[in-house]
Amino acid sequence: MSDDSTKPLESSQEDIIIIDFAEVEQVSQVFFEESKDILDNLDQQILKLEQAPDDRDQINVLFRRVHTIKGSVGAVPGGQLLGSVAHEFEALLNRIKQEQRPVSKECIDLFLHSSRILKILAHNLREKRELYPEELSEAIELITQYGSFQFSDDVPTAVQSKTVKARVASSNSEDDGVWLSTKQMNEMLKLSGELLVLKNFFTMMSQTVNLREEPDLYERRQGDFSQSLNKICEQFQSQVQSIRKEKAEVCLQGLPVLIRQTATELNKSVQFEPKGLDLLIDKSLGKDLYESLVHMVRNSIDHGVEDQFERTVQGKASIATLFLEMSENNGVIHVHFGDDGKGLDRARILERAVKNALVTEEAATHLPDEEIYKFIFQPGFSTKEKVTTMSGRGVGMDVVLSTIEKYQGKIRIETEPGLKTSFYLDIPVPQHILVEQSLLSQWQGFYFALPLRSVAHITSCDSLTMTKVDKYRFCQFSGLTVPLMHYHEILRQDLMISEDEVKKMSAIFLKVKDRVLAVLVDRIDGQADLVVKPFSKMVKGMQGFKGTSVLADEKICYIVDPEKMLGLLQVEEHPEQERSAA
Repeated sequence: MSDDSTKPLESSQEDIIIIDFAEVEQVSQVFFEESKDILDNLDQQILKLEQAPDDRDQINVLFRRVHTIKGSVGAVPGGQLLGSVAHEFEALLNRIKQEQRPVSKECIDLFLHSSRILKILAHNLREKRELYPEELSEAIELITQYGSFQFSDDVPTAVQSKTVKARVASSNSEDDGVWLSTKQMNEMLKLSGELLVLKNFFTMMSQTVNLREEPDLYERRQGDFSQSLNKICEQFQSQVQSIRKEKAEVCLQGLPVLIRQTATELNKSVQFEPKGLDLLIDKSLGKDLYESLVHMVRNSIDHGVEDQFERTVQGKASIATLFLEMSENNGVIHVHFGDDGKGLDRARILERAVKNALVTEEAATHLPDEEIYKFIFQPGFSTKEKVTTMSGRGVGMDVVLSTIEKYQGKIRIETEPGLKTSFYLDIPVPQHILVEQSLLSQWQGFYFALPLRSVAHITSCDSLTMTKVDKYRFCQFSGLTVPLMHYHEILRQDLMISEDEVKKMSAIFLKVKDRVLAVLVDRIDGQADLVVKPFSKMVKGMQGFKGTSVLADEKICYIVDPEKMLGLLQVEEHPEQERSAA
């Protein structure tokens, strides 16, 4: 009797232990989800408080967020150190509230340092990773600094504790993967279900419909299958791309802290004005863009922005402005970064370029400004005579150029002496599996695919009125006189066939921004969604093309890059009113 009664009791205790572990895991996940939102925005909240140090509402908001972290982490295994940092953070905020103190610069330094340490500790908890010795030492040192912290009016003759110099790191300095929302996961599950249904449909079609006896029915079923497959592929591609994206403000959230730290070190007053950072961008691009902007920010504050006295003498606002604006248009991300400082020193840059043997003195006299300013992207290039902790080694802007080239983008500089400098970055949206909706055509036995987004018009050449100017052939399109040439003519910048031969061909009008080019082809075969494979290092790329694709009949198709193709031309299009002169 006694033996039988003990067995259920042992089993019950075992069940309780299992449930406890499950509950702990569940509590931990709740903490990670809740703390991520708080920590992602903690720096911004601290910087808002710096702008309004007497704002009690801002202090209360920050206090509640830190308090939430401290309270939630208590049930997470291994979260004691994180809880201790949050406790000290909260205690100082509470003291500020109770004693009605304004938030000092020393407090802001300490809070920003705490924010970074809290992020490191939370990341390690989530990944179940042990702290590195230097991370552990830094966290303990931070707690000690809180314990010895004194306000400037506590002890008038006391020596203040050293300002915490927080190292600024990108929020995504470690690849912590991507976060999928429940909605995104459900969408992926839905697509997988549709693929399964389509797979069963294909099996049924091949088993129940005889191609020879029922060709019409088979063709109809095959058409339905193809249409459904195309739809699912488009949805799947779109979903994968969206999963890889996050708001630019998340990728670049370290910038405000970096700007504050750099300005403080150089004893300058700088404000940051970002726009368009709600733009969704690829996470890997965001990480690379952040690294580039780190160098651009430091360069602007060190080289471009004047100190308060100099700005006042020049009649400028005493506080300088760094601005960042982002947008996306036609598959290209546009980044505009700049400052309202003293502009680039053209003469100084040119002098350094000659000294570093980047250009001869004779050639330097003929260089346009745009080419001169590009010297700042050369490795090792610097206009500083003396190396400091901030600059002078010529390291930084070359990283920016490398990033732009990595994504096959472009960079342009505009500067006005004494007023401002602007950097314009144009970066194609990264597509890890690039599917291009294309117009298929043939020319001299080669298959060409032209992106549909750039195709403005298609016509037979026998309806065109053509003119010749020098070594170029032109036709009219939408108020412009535009070049009309086939690929070899574009490459050679010379005409190779007669007008009678042209009349037998078709013209595809490619439009990029305000430029138009009419490309001659022998025939047009229709539309297709093509997977673009970039030219490899072993196979040299063709001028004017972005890569290749394999067609259904296993033939190779060359994918035209409209912008590069237009770039091969050395002639500009002319407005309608110039036709008669031509």
